[in-house]
Amino acid sequence: METITIPFETDAADRLKRAAAEIGMSLEEFIASAAEQFVTDNEAHLGAPLSPEQAASIRRGLEDVAAGRVYTHEEAFDELKARFRR
Repeated sequence: METITIPFETDAADRLKRAAAEIGMSLEEFIASAAEQFVTDNEAHLGAPLSPEQAASIRRGLEDVAAGRVYTHEEAFDELKARFRR
């Protein structure tokens, strides 16, 4: 195991201490757990390949943009309002 020292602003340190106490963990366990989860999640997202369906959907979207089949934000919002107006 390795110890890493990280300075925190007082307010941030207080918030971390409160959050750790709320779930019954020591500050050290809380920060280590949160950091490990962040790294694990980040690695999973960086290395996750697209499914064939996702890749095909992206290609269709890019083809729509290239062909000019796009809508402004206002046009899309107006369409949604019309569909869900009750």
